[in-house]
Amino acid sequence: MPVFRLAKGHRLGHRACLMRALTKWQLWCEVILSYSFWLWLMRLRHIEIFHAVYSTGSVSRAALVLNVSQPSVSKVLRHAEDGLGYALFDRVKGKMVPTPEAHALFVEVKTIHSQLTALESRARHLADGRSGHVRLAVMPALGLEVLPRAVAQFRHTYRDVTFEISTTHFSNILTALREQNCDIAVAFNPPPLAGVKRYKIGVGQIYCAHKAGEFGGRKALRFLDLVGRDIIGIKDSGPLSQLVTKRAQDEGVTLDAVITVQTYYIASNLVAHGAGVSLVDHLTARAGAIKGLEFTPLSPAMPYEMIGLVDENRPLSKVAERFMECFRAVSYNF
Repeated sequence: MPVFRLAKGHRLGHRACLMRALTKWQLWCEVILSYSFWLWLMRLRHIEIFHAVYSTGSVSRAALVLNVSQPSVSKVLRHAEDGLGYALFDRVKGKMVPTPEAHALFVEVKTIHSQLTALESRARHLADGRSGHVRLAVMPALGLEVLPRAVAQFRHTYRDVTFEISTTHFSNILTALREQNCDIAVAFNPPPLAGVKRYKIGVGQIYCAHKAGEFGGRKALRFLDLVGRDIIGIKDSGPLSQLVTKRAQDEGVTLDAVITVQTYYIASNLVAHGAGVSLVDHLTARAGAIKGLEFTPLSPAMPYEMIGLVDENRPLSKVAERFMECFRAVSYNF
């Protein structure tokens, strides 16, 4: 292995020498980046000072608007002019008279200054949780009533918050979360998932959707009561489907679907038209009355949780956390 001799007689292996060179290179990069940052920052300061002097017509009034000293305004303005290579203002009887070059630049600077002001405002709103964008991936049943109600209520208070909402099935919800296509995924009874933080939003239970009067006004139904009836099943309903399957096995009952659909809402409408009975979630049952339809709970009850899922590597923003609190409150009172 080649070696490198140092000034004091030390011997340094090729690998160690390479590591030292890399360390020095990293330090130089940090210096360059730091210097570039300060250049960038000074250019922004130039824009701010130039805009203030141009708009007010004097250094003293610009200093007053910016809440800084007059000497600091004059210094930054001189620095900007030195960098440009030409004067921006003519000093005439204590007044700052813009040069033709200044008039030309101000057309662009005005736009940039407006954008910087908007950026500063947005940054403040993000810091206090009053602005931002929230992306949601939820089960279709959530889109019927409870989620629209929560979003509308939240935006009534936080007008600068925008939302992107997608409704999809359980397996696709998890995919959206893993691929970072949403900030919050909401599902019924999801299993524990590695790297995923859970927020309990609410609880619910499964209901049997059936034609009005079909079961004589009974307060609760057992799986045995459904034997021999046409069952409308839900495809890809995930954990709730597993919950129903396990209960049927525990009670020794077989419930074979004659119709399979993708959402509980479609199932409920099929029931309303006399196509059979269906086991649906509580949100579908409470979303709104469908003419000629009743929703009866099961006995024993079949409870489940409504859970918000968040990637542990991408913590929620302040505004998203506040929305989760609103969502939880709306779900509780639904």
